[in-house]
Amino acid sequence: MLAWGAATREHEAVNAAETTARRVRMDPDERRDQILRVAARLFGDRPYSEVSISDIAAEAGIARGLLHHYFGSKRELYLEVVRASSREPLGGDTAAVLGTEQAWATAVDRFLQAIDHHPERWLAAVNVGGPESDDEVAAILDETREILADHTLAAIGLDDRADDPVVRAFIRAWGGFVQELTIEWVGRARIDRDRVRRTMLATLPLLVERILPLLDEHDA
Repeated sequence: MLAWGAATREHEAVNAAETTARRVRMDPDERRDQILRVAARLFGDRPYSEVSISDIAAEAGIARGLLHHYFGSKRELYLEVVRASSREPLGGDTAAVLGTEQAWATAVDRFLQAIDHHPERWLAAVNVGGPESDDEVAAILDETREILADHTLAAIGLDDRADDPVVRAFIRAWGGFVQELTIEWVGRARIDRDRVRRTMLATLPLLVERILPLLDEHDA
């Protein structure tokens, strides 16, 4: 009986908290961003199939109808999470002179800072726990990798070779390594941020200096 009473009080407390959250008024942009944050966290914690619209609405403290108003369906919300999550760490142009060691360090720091700020969003994007063989998700992530390749080429001073398919393949392959490295950092906690940073700073310049010339020799 005491246990039942405690459970009832706990249930009532949860309902009261959700009711209070629903009463918090936000402007449309704030509410949309809040829903995205909640959805990113849930999609990052669980497979896509195990997250429902009701789960997201309850966690955000809103009615399901309001969530549908902003995003339509669970799939549309997931796609927006992937889009926003994968673009966020790309950042803007570096303040340093492009192609210098400082530019590369600035780009890496900005990239890692964005991931550190919203790790659940990044994991939701790179882990891709969405619908199997979803072409739209694949297209979003592929476009993001192309943008990241452009930013990387500019930061290391190879933007004049951005149209070279061999160079782009080389940079994208290295990007796949970085993606897995970040999962080991914020997803599995097997490596810390400083080691990720040092690895990124050291590996790409080394590969560009040692490996890329070998690829160029093959084309000569």
